[in-house]
Amino acid sequence: MNNPYRYTLRLAIDSNVYDADKKQRLIDFVKKAHVSDVAFFINQEELSDAHITLEKAKELITNVDEISQPLKELGITVSLNPWTTMNHSDRGIHIKPELDIKPMVNYQGVKSISMACPGYKGWTDYISDIYAIWASIHPNELWLEDDFRHYKNAPFALGCFCEDHMKQYNEILETDLSREDFVAKMFTGGENKYRNAYLQVARAEILHVAHMIEQKVHAVSPTTRLGLMSSWPEVHALEGRDWQKLLDELSGEDTPAVSRPHLPAYNEVSPQQYARDFEKYTVATRTEIGDKHKIYPEMESFLYSQYAKSNKFTQFQLDTTSFVHADGVLLNMFSMMGDGINTTYRYDSLLNDDKAYLDFLYENGIAIEHRSGVIVPMNQDVAKTKIDNEGTLEGLMASQTQWLELLSTLGIATKPLNYIGQEIKNKCVAITGNFLNTLSDEQIRQMFTRNFVLLDGDAVIILNNRHLLNLINATDIEVIKNRSGHQSFEQFDGETISGINNPRLTMLTHTGDYVKVDYKSQVTVHSSAYDRLENKLGPVTVSDDKFYVLPMTDSPKYGWQAQYTDIREGDLKQFFEEQLSVPHLVNMYNCKMIIDENQSEMIISNWSIDDVDGINFFLKDRNVKQVSVTYRDTDNSVQNQVLDVTLDSKGIYHVDFTVKELAVLHIKFLG
Repeated sequence: MNNPYRYTLRLAIDSNVYDADKKQRLIDFVKKAHVSDVAFFINQEELSDAHITLEKAKELITNVDEISQPLKELGITVSLNPWTTMNHSDRGIHIKPELDIKPMVNYQGVKSISMACPGYKGWTDYISDIYAIWASIHPNELWLEDDFRHYKNAPFALGCFCEDHMKQYNEILETDLSREDFVAKMFTGGENKYRNAYLQVARAEILHVAHMIEQKVHAVSPTTRLGLMSSWPEVHALEGRDWQKLLDELSGEDTPAVSRPHLPAYNEVSPQQYARDFEKYTVATRTEIGDKHKIYPEMESFLYSQYAKSNKFTQFQLDTTSFVHADGVLLNMFSMMGDGINTTYRYDSLLNDDKAYLDFLYENGIAIEHRSGVIVPMNQDVAKTKIDNEGTLEGLMASQTQWLELLSTLGIATKPLNYIGQEIKNKCVAITGNFLNTLSDEQIRQMFTRNFVLLDGDAVIILNNRHLLNLINATDIEVIKNRSGHQSFEQFDGETISGINNPRLTMLTHTGDYVKVDYKSQVTVHSSAYDRLENKLGPVTVSDDKFYVLPMTDSPKYGWQAQYTDIREGDLKQFFEEQLSVPHLVNMYNCKMIIDENQSEMIISNWSIDDVDGINFFLKDRNVKQVSVTYRDTDNSVQNQVLDVTLDSKGIYHVDFTVKELAVLHIKFLG
């Protein structure tokens, strides 16, 4: 069976209610839906007994092995998804006294009743032993759930600060601090030895237990691939996660580990919101993982019915996994209590209808490393240098994706980059303050002198802190707090955007602080800040031949929501067309593009429920006469059209083709 894009069905079973009808429904479903791998949950959600004994694990795995035999006879591989490593959260079930597992303690001193301390030898022995039991039936893949982390579900949050961990931190620091004092010092300010001690211990113990699990699993089943499920990159940064080293530790000699990034919509949200979250979660995770390991994003529809998510949105989620060139998808579509397949959802038809197009998108995909566009670098060690003057856990959350979310959603080609110190030269680079603060002064100078740089307000603050304002020809800054009674709106004086003369953007709502910059030499002022009485306060967006500054900080609550308007889009794209050669879409609201580094093909997607009349794009130094457009038709068949391309006087290419709502298109340039 040719299955380039793999469907893995995650399924909960309960042997007490798994009858002939459930068995037949499963067989019928996997056949029609083209499922080639089934990952059985073990000890999951409503049926979870938290940390189970090894004897109970042997009983459960025997049941799974028996139930899986008819699938194996069909040529379907069987994988396992144990639901507990450290455990996700407390649910009223205590650690069993016969198990040598110590509870995790959070940063506030709260002791868990069921979540394991990740550094305790009893738990590391237990979890590696139980994974050897799971491996005994030789699964195709054996997954570690996304509870394999120090940051837990609310309200518990960050661990571990038990007595043993506090002893480790104090030994590293040669101190005798209480938990309260250590946490206060760890959370406050920028990089410090207290935070470094925590991150050092957290990273080391996760890598250690991953190595133990790999050794014991592959001693039992050398052909089984281990899989790592993950959550939000900003959360994993709080535990010092080394993404690539962790996946390497989970890899056997001939069995590279696989990864499951999160698709950020367990319930249906507006496609416009999903467009931003997809970059923040899925694209960022894939960027930090790198290209050595296959990825299978998670498509989940909690609470598991079409009241949670429409089939049309589900299909869109599947199609847009092509934006990270996913190798397949993990499908969590049915109840986790053992109900089995619910045929009323018609998921088998959905998956059957979409399979051919997903195969095509996979075979013609564009890897992140081979994209062209604005480079958006990110550093997995960002929490180490995050500045938090409030001394809160939330203040250590370090976003690096504001530019990635904004530019991508506005239809501008982007190339996210996992930054590990490599040279970036003669590129257009979009930099957030949190990323900039991970660099040395010399690295910052090189980034600015060798590239064209887009900066946010937080990056300007870092330049000021480092006494490097000269890199943007500035002498001083003033941070004016949001809702301080000063800035009210931003105005593009003398400009016409979207047919509006002197258009305005809010500086009052759904935005961060305004960083007012004093420039020592002439810069091009795109817009200025005004108060409510229409008094000009100073420049906002400015540029010269080496930089473009959007001096608004990231709001902890709203991020950059106020920037998502056609006014900001128009200013950015006009600048790109006049000064830079960054490919982008034109007059295609809520559409994204990715384009390969040779600029020979691109993928376009419509992240809205409106059709878009015509494909319009800016592409410099190319002579495109025709394009080959491949798409999924209304009857779900894969269609292709070769269409003529026209070029207008402004250098914009036009293709007469309607981009349907929630559509994904593959376009190849024919000359």
